Amino acid sequence: MVSQTMASSRVPVPVTLLQMCTDFKEIGQLHARLVVSGLIDRRVNAGRLIASYVACGETYEALSVFHTIPYPDVFAYNNIIRGLTLAECPHDSLLLYNELLQGNLTPDNHTYTYVLKACSRVKAVSEGKQLHAQIIKVGKKPDGYIHGSMINMYANSGEMGCAERVLAEFSEENVHGKNSVITGYMNRGEVYVARQVFNNMSTTDSASWSAMITGYARNGMHTEALVMFQEMIASKVLINESALVSALSACGHLGALDQGRWIHAYVNKNTNKISVNLSTSIIDMYARCGCVEFGYEVFKSMPEKDVVTWGVIIHGFATHGLAEKCFQLFDEMVADGTQPNEVIYVAILTACSHAGLVDLGRLYFNQMSSLYNIRPSVEHYGCMVDLLGRAGRLAEAEELISTMVEEPNAVIWGALLAGCRIHKDFRLGEYAFRQLVKLEPDSGERYKLATHLLADRGERERAHKLRKEIQDRNLEVTQGLSLIEVDGEIHEFVASDVDHKKYQEIYSVFQGHSVQ
Repeated sequence: MVSQTMASSRVPVPVTLLQMCTDFKEIGQLHARLVVSGLIDRRVNAGRLIASYVACGETYEALSVFHTIPYPDVFAYNNIIRGLTLAECPHDSLLLYNELLQGNLTPDNHTYTYVLKACSRVKAVSEGKQLHAQIIKVGKKPDGYIHGSMINMYANSGEMGCAERVLAEFSEENVHGKNSVITGYMNRGEVYVARQVFNNMSTTDSASWSAMITGYARNGMHTEALVMFQEMIASKVLINESALVSALSACGHLGALDQGRWIHAYVNKNTNKISVNLSTSIIDMYARCGCVEFGYEVFKSMPEKDVVTWGVIIHGFATHGLAEKCFQLFDEMVADGTQPNEVIYVAILTACSHAGLVDLGRLYFNQMSSLYNIRPSVEHYGCMVDLLGRAGRLAEAEELISTMVEEPNAVIWGALLAGCRIHKDFRLGEYAFRQLVKLEPDSGERYKLATHLLADRGERERAHKLRKEIQDRNLEVTQGLSLIEVDGEIHEFVASDVDHKKYQEIYSVFQGHSVQ
């Protein structure tokens, strides 16, 4: 029956099978059959083969097939442009689009959609505007996909006025377009405007809700993100992975362990196969909430891990002061065939710093470039200066700073200043403070640290003048902050806080303890 159907449609068997395959090995076998039979010489078959390779994420193979076509048609160009954009090679997509135009081919709606997405990925607003003008010039009526991609391109590039104008041209409710506008405003920090767009939508989908939740989380409004997530659950909208990841991130930042556990249970109950990205977010939530061992159990249960997953668990143990576990995991990661990246080494150097392991820290720092060809960044130097400063090896820290290719930033000098205060090196501390004032003249935090250094030295008058300068210039100083979850409610406590609704009861308890 199958062979009769294939024969009646006059589509060659390998081509029909190609449209049904998603496995790379099977596609490769059909590729060989197309070559042997000569069917690959038909452009439409080559285009379908490119589409199959793109669908299974094998962009290199797709590109190899594309380059064998003497005169590619629009179908082949569309598929390879799409593939390159998905493979994070949008610049190559734009180059191929220009090649298509130079070949006197006429783009279709699929071409415009894919190229607009490429422009969006690299924020190529100038090229995007040119494409917009081309669409108008040829009299092409944009469909919903072109419209949505155009709005997304403008919104992702920060051109919200253009995005709003394109959206207004569409007579029907364009949910995809409005979702892009929400994300655009959130990326600019215009949270209120984004909320107004969401509130005015007559129809919302999972992407609308997740755009709001993700936007709140990225703007540091973690409580609002969790409230929005709870509203999403109540609305019976299908909860997508983006919403779950952002809600877990919010839980981690707030220390909302109970809510994080609930999300973990929801994922286990409602997801057949948990992605690496989602599992990594669960691990990060537990680590941030002080339960790194729970995160480690999730880590061990994962059948697949990527370098981000390894980085999250290593960083989790590092911040909990469990340096030996970090080193063990690092060795396991390398043995597993995963090559460390810059983030992994930040976590490892942090672990060395917290444990005071100077020599081991130097070994890892040198290993970055010698074994893995990773050029140390300012962040890595910052970790090393912090490590040497904590250990009292301030002359070595100063020497390391002098070897930096890049100009030392405020993080570097701040770490050195902190080390100078711990070990009472007032000369070097004053030098580090002067460098900080040049870089961050309005940072109250740096002045505060300098006042402590001067007070420790006995120069109380100078320390008093600096404190007065902080007050007179209204410089911002970070206060101690704690977050505690009680019965699912997050309570925030700030040093010297009198704004908490129960501050009188809290202070009376502290006074009672101090009397005892």
